[in-house]
Amino acid sequence: MPCSRLASSIALLALISGCAARPQSALPVALDVPRPPAPRSSESKGAEDAAPGGALLVWGRTGDGPPRTWHLTDEGAVIREEPGIVVATGRGEWRWEVSEVKVETSACEFGPGETREPGEGTAHRAELVLRGTGARQQVIAPSDADGSNVIQHEAEAIGSVGPYLFIEERTYSDACGAHGFVGVGFMVWDADKGAIVDLLAEVSSVPALQGEAEALLDEDEDDPEAARQEENAPELVQIAPAYDARGALRVTAKLARSACYACGDGAWSSYTRSAVVPAKKAPERLAAWASPPSGMQSFLAEHPDLIVGGWSRAGRAE
Repeated sequence: MPCSRLASSIALLALISGCAARPQSALPVALDVPRPPAPRSSESKGAEDAAPGGALLVWGRTGDGPPRTWHLTDEGAVIREEPGIVVATGRGEWRWEVSEVKVETSACEFGPGETREPGEGTAHRAELVLRGTGARQQVIAPSDADGSNVIQHEAEAIGSVGPYLFIEERTYSDACGAHGFVGVGFMVWDADKGAIVDLLAEVSSVPALQGEAEALLDEDEDDPEAARQEENAPELVQIAPAYDARGALRVTAKLARSACYACGDGAWSSYTRSAVVPAKKAPERLAAWASPPSGMQSFLAEHPDLIVGGWSRAGRAE
């Protein structure tokens, strides 16, 4: 994905501030993912591997609790539930797994004659693991600290639509500049094909979204005219699925524009302010999941407190 004017503005502001800031993170490289090997014998399968699935998989959260996945019949009856996020594709059921690894950091000059010893360095590795075979898709590989004195990288699945996982990466780094810096990256991963999808490029009516976001951002500006410069127009940085109480799909769009460090709102990368607006239309490839099946509606009627993160159908390849 080409570098955007927003990313360039952020990097320039970071240099001006004296902060050795890490720019907004780029999308990770999709690795070749082999087709899963032949299933293991029943003797070698664990209880979880051998557990029956369902026609529909729905995952979500209740309150601030961790995500859980429900396996349902076509009619919406619960077969079983399990912790975590699992999505179904034509290749089987894939579990989202995140692990933390240590990252080697560097000492740095904090001031005249002052050296700061290497600080904490952690990063997330994110994978999808195929139930029954253990085949893996490496979605996000931990990166090195790139000279940072402190670095904390996290990856989170913020939603899914069928086999598509919407993933946000957030990285805090400090290289002994004036202050630390938060960089954010966004990607959509196709679990069926094991590859990144540039879904932002498929969003329609972007100028209209920019206009709505700009109006919202201007409401809190002391000098809206100065903030509304052409080179500082809000850029589309993320879209996310949102499901209503019946399970119908809605899509929101986040747009961000550059701002001074103290002016940033913390909702996206440092040196930005952002606004979330409803997308005019979901990208065409998501159309098959726009309307929930009747079984999912029945299930949600019995679980009104569930905040749906996503749903998928077993055996379906797109």
